[in-house]
Amino acid sequence: MDRLASLRAQKRAYIYGVVEQVNGEWIFFDEDDDAHELTSLPKEVELFRFGQWIKGWLGEDGDVYMTERYALKNGDRLRYVKPLPHAYEQWLSQLPDHAFFHFIHLVNEWHFSVYDCLYCYNYMLFAEKGVNFLIFDNSVDMCNVQHYFDEKQHRFELTLQTGKKVIGVQLDY
Repeated sequence: MDRLASLRAQKRAYIYGVVEQVNGEWIFFDEDDDAHELTSLPKEVELFRFGQWIKGWLGEDGDVYMTERYALKNGDRLRYVKPLPHAYEQWLSQLPDHAFFHFIHLVNEWHFSVYDCLYCYNYMLFAEKGVNFLIFDNSVDMCNVQHYFDEKQHRFELTLQTGKKVIGVQLDY
C-alpha cells in the first residue's frame, strides 16, 4: 500500500456531510451540523452515488465534475479528506517509508487514527537529530508521541494518559 492509500484508509480520515440549497446558495452540513459554504470546501470531494463514493471536483456553480457533470441536489452526501496541520503533514512526508508505516501501525494499534493529531512540533524541519512532539485525541484517550530521530534510527514512544507506554524503533539501513 502506498502512503496516500494508507492515509485515506485511516479511521476519521474524512469529513462527511450533506448539501442543502439555502437562499440560493449551496451549504454543506457536516456530521456536527456545522454549516459551511460549499466554496470553503476543498476542490476534491467524493459524492455518494449508486452505493459508493465517487471522486470528483467541486465546481463554483454547485456541480460536481466526475466522468460527467453532476448537478447537486438537496440531501446529496459528500465527503472530503480531513486536512492535516501543516507541521504534521510536513513531518509525515519527511519520514522514510519504513518509519512512516511503522508509526501508522503503532498509532492504529492503540486505536488512534493518523487524523487524531491535535498538535505536532516538527523539529526535523530544523535539525537532523532531535525529538518531535505530537499529541493525539481519539475522544476516548489522549496519547503523547515523542519521535526521537537521527541519521541511524527513528524511535517512537507513545504514552497514554493512563501511563501505559509503548516504544517502537525503526533502524535506517
